[in-house]
Amino acid sequence: MPKVSVIVPVYQCEDYLCACIDSVLAQRFRDFELILVDDGSPDGCGKIIDGYAGRDSRIVAVHQKNGGPSSARNTGLSRAKGEYVYFLDSDDMMDPELLETAVPCMDSGWDMTVFGFRTEPPLKGEDRKRMAYRVRRRTELVLDTDEKKYAFISGPFRRRAIRWEVWNRLFRRDLIEKWNIRFGEDRRVFAEDMYFTYFYMAHCSRILLLPDILYTYRRHDDSGSAQYRRHLMIYSSNRMTEAYYEHCGESEDCRYLYEHFLPLYYLLHKGAVRRLRRYQWANGLNMGEAEEILKNNITDYPVFYSRMTRMFSHPEVRKSYRKDRGPLLQLTDRLYTAELLRIPRTGAVRAVRKGMLRILRGAYMRRLGAMRRKKKKREETA
Repeated sequence: MPKVSVIVPVYQCEDYLCACIDSVLAQRFRDFELILVDDGSPDGCGKIIDGYAGRDSRIVAVHQKNGGPSSARNTGLSRAKGEYVYFLDSDDMMDPELLETAVPCMDSGWDMTVFGFRTEPPLKGEDRKRMAYRVRRRTELVLDTDEKKYAFISGPFRRRAIRWEVWNRLFRRDLIEKWNIRFGEDRRVFAEDMYFTYFYMAHCSRILLLPDILYTYRRHDDSGSAQYRRHLMIYSSNRMTEAYYEHCGESEDCRYLYEHFLPLYYLLHKGAVRRLRRYQWANGLNMGEAEEILKNNITDYPVFYSRMTRMFSHPEVRKSYRKDRGPLLQLTDRLYTAELLRIPRTGAVRAVRKGMLRILRGAYMRRLGAMRRKKKKREETA
């Protein structure tokens, strides 16, 4: 049995695929199997993986009808035999020492080992902040009580302190199989990594964070993350949150998480509401149009509305807002959420709320306009 199963979903990436596969074969740690899942790719990817499989017995080539990256990864999981599982994107690359560094950590009893990554080409400005990996030294997280696990999931993990992508961490296959953790195959779900990692975190007690940079994330216009419409993350957040809530209710080791889930339900949707606000304001939509986008991307709006309004003033939610960047962002998000959800208030309070929101929207639009003019000027002088 191989120590590690490396699973790669393959679709329309022939320009990047050979470099990706070669980075796996260059690993100094040799005890692995490489499962390449051709997800009905219309280009030459199928022939490429068959060629590699014919030359190396550690490589398994699988072909299936197109079902999306989640379906391909789930197919890979069904074929996996390794003690540990690693998911690699077909347009990215592993450093030669990735498995050599991470596997001994997992052998020491950690449920998940997380490491750093670089982007190619390098990111700048706001994009760099958004993709930052902030671990500066080896950090051991022992979540040995239900309260600690809940606090970490609802706090640092939800705020992406260690991020949620699957390609910068190793997982234990016994945990994955015991709790039947899989990627959600709903094709409208963006960030399927988040879906899988949240489910895994519900059963994970020992996490090791490494400062080592062991992965290259390659950015290009054809990648899935370059093409999605941001407000559709509302659907992803809602679909994942409902499935997560149900999963915790069915798992005996998640009772605390299930019983205290509703503040987390609000917090998981908070980011999607924030993205909707930015989308609305940047595109000049009114509140009614924003409400329609929200309703069209929520599977059961009455349930969503009831839970969100009940949790709006919950102490855990208020505490989370206080940890956001700056009081102005906190105020903007609270005012916008209250107005979007039409949370009842007296006439005077609501009038003040709407007036403040108009001022904040005007300030946002002026800042956005200045940024757009600056970008245009850079392009003209380039």
